[in-house]
Amino acid sequence: MRTPQEQVERLLTEVTPHPYYVSPTRAQVEAAMASGAESWDTLVTLLNKREEAIRMEKKDPWNWGVLDLSHWNDARELLKKYNRLLISGGNRSGKSMFASRNVMETLVDKPNANVVCFSMTDKTSIRDQQPSVYNWLPLEWKFMRKGRTQGINFSIKNGFTDSNFVCPNGSRCWFMHYSQQEDILEGYECDLIWFDELVPYELLKTADFRVVTRAGKILVTATPITGWTNTVNEFQSGCRIVRSRKANLLAPDRIHVHGCGPGEMPYIAECLREDSAVIWFHTDLNPYQPEKEMRRVLQDANSVMTKIRYYGYTEKTLGCWFPKLSKVHVVKPEAIPEDGTNYMVVDPAGQRNWFMLWLRVDKSGKMFVYREWPSLEEYGEWAVPSTKPEGALGPAASSMGFGLKDYETVICEKETRDGKREEIIDRLIDRRAASTPTATSDGGEDLRQVIERTTSLAFTLAPALHIEDGISQINSLLSWNEDEPLSVINEPKLFISERCGNLLQCMANVSSAAADKNKWKDPVDCLRYLITAQPSYVSDGLAAVAGGGFY
Repeated sequence: MRTPQEQVERLLTEVTPHPYYVSPTRAQVEAAMASGAESWDTLVTLLNKREEAIRMEKKDPWNWGVLDLSHWNDARELLKKYNRLLISGGNRSGKSMFASRNVMETLVDKPNANVVCFSMTDKTSIRDQQPSVYNWLPLEWKFMRKGRTQGINFSIKNGFTDSNFVCPNGSRCWFMHYSQQEDILEGYECDLIWFDELVPYELLKTADFRVVTRAGKILVTATPITGWTNTVNEFQSGCRIVRSRKANLLAPDRIHVHGCGPGEMPYIAECLREDSAVIWFHTDLNPYQPEKEMRRVLQDANSVMTKIRYYGYTEKTLGCWFPKLSKVHVVKPEAIPEDGTNYMVVDPAGQRNWFMLWLRVDKSGKMFVYREWPSLEEYGEWAVPSTKPEGALGPAASSMGFGLKDYETVICEKETRDGKREEIIDRLIDRRAASTPTATSDGGEDLRQVIERTTSLAFTLAPALHIEDGISQINSLLSWNEDEPLSVINEPKLFISERCGNLLQCMANVSSAAADKNKWKDPVDCLRYLITAQPSYVSDGLAAVAGGGFY
């Protein structure tokens, strides 16, 4: 018969290490032995249940897998609230295992569901993504014979037969990769599309239309090793960080990311696009990944590499002009006060459409950009991402062949509601474009003179300040103390209607790339002209009508 100490030693050696199911300490085991047979038997029973849970986790992950991980729980809640979720994770942070579990939950819980999973190549799909999804298959499905309504055939060497499978409940799953033709998604109606790693931007945009019919979800998982791509930009530009976490691998007394406290890194953010969110899976959140190993690998890495590899975070290297722009600054049209002083600005162009903005200043001095033309909802994007950092012109910028009278008609229509014309106290125009000589039968005139002679509109030349001055003034109006709650004494002074989608997109994407040839710049220039003109509230009776406006 073993001595009590021998029983303690044997029990401790038989306990299987596990990152989630905690092992008892030697002190706890010895205390149970000292407390008597009943305590000892209780401990042995609990440990047997623990061993059974560990064994079943490997055998039947669907029913026994560990799901109660904090970052997984937060990601689930975000997927309930938002249609598109970017999980930007450090290496071995559990992002792919979460996504594959979500794939299986969709297939099991929603009969006749359609799910598409994308990987980098056919090889990475077979090597990584398909085994990850197969891991979560209910045990009874793994050994089910192929029938008329279901077919699941998987091998480690080749993955799923024909890169797809059909579940007993009619749900279907397809595996695709980015090296296939660009229109591979056309015709699909999906409940979930999972993009793993570096999804091309155009494919991401196509996916928006493939989940409409079934009110599906788009899930992107990636470690941003290639930096600030168009896809990262789609989610992170203008996002508002709502939660952050301590970053133990970075200096504790430094601000590492705007919007986070000292020694912290972003965890959850709301995107400018209302149906989208971002969650960063930090590697230390995954108990299955030995933290010591990642620390060892990154011990000589710089802070940029640590942010990418451990915290899943990358930054825009070209510099963001408006780092504080977020959902806080985006308001619904009904939230814009009816009472206020209105201003208007136009940026003329010869071979593309003119761009226009309207701004209202209320009694408190807050400013609201309440209209744009051409708008995103009517004409599409002013600029779109491209292989070049400066972007490319979108459909809204393409010239409609308008002359001055056509633009006058547009302005009149936009400013007229219920038969009444808006009061515009001042109209601004790009100084350089307005001063360009225009050939006429009477000799040389500049554009502003021609407008005043041939239309009912009168314009003031926009201030001739440096771009940096205008950007600085805009950022001052966007600024507020993010460490304190929003209130009447702590809020921005500049807000933008959600209907001004082109302005918002351009503010989120504009940079110094290609200087004046940057395709996102025109709408931002309009805002810059408005703000540097120092718009203010003018009480009734102080404005006089002139030239189709008020000044």
